Amino acid sequence: MDLHSYDGLQEAVKEYLGRGDLDDKIPLFIQLAELRLNREVRMRVMERRATTEVQAGQTAVPLPWKRKAGDWDVFMEMRDLVWAGNPPVNLTYMPPDLYAVKSAVRGLPRQYTIIGRDLFLIPAAEADGKLILTYYAEIPPLSAEQPDNEVLITCPDLYLYAALVESGPYTRGSAPVEIWTQYYSAAKQKVGEQEQRARFTSNVAMTPMRRI
Repeated sequence: MDLHSYDGLQEAVKEYLGRGDLDDKIPLFIQLAELRLNREVRMRVMERRATTEVQAGQTAVPLPWKRKAGDWDVFMEMRDLVWAGNPPVNLTYMPPDLYAVKSAVRGLPRQYTIIGRDLFLIPAAEADGKLILTYYAEIPPLSAEQPDNEVLITCPDLYLYAALVESGPYTRGSAPVEIWTQYYSAAKQKVGEQEQRARFTSNVAMTPMRRI
């Protein structure tokens, strides 16, 4: 059984449930698990980077929004936004309710807000430039056309336990959902710790170099 594929994940969920009457519900459990993971998990493999040209006076920039198996790129959360002009600027977030009073101004963009599926520069750029977005994207949903994704390949146990937790309303006490919930929480915590270790250098005590 290969947990790193959609078919293998379905088979694993079926084995854990031990009930043939829920086989047709397993794709639903996996879909619900993906919704849960999108809300609760942030991993490096969910990060994307995009570059967008911006014309002078332009304020609205469409955010990534592609929903097609094999070409899935849906913006969820900004991680970093840079105005790659001269000079470059790391833009900071402004709440949408403050945007209207500053939207008529032009200059060097220093802030941004998000309304719907669009990003708005504050102030509007007075000259042509380029935006570099680093963001978290939705996990590409598994299907026959999308047999795997980066999260399943990296953390198949997280996917499995999330799907089993989502089976709870259907099993109605006939399966150990509380245990699966604990396993899911533990796996999610371990993923978070692993991501922290990968991003930040450990504080290692350095021994002074001995002079010869």
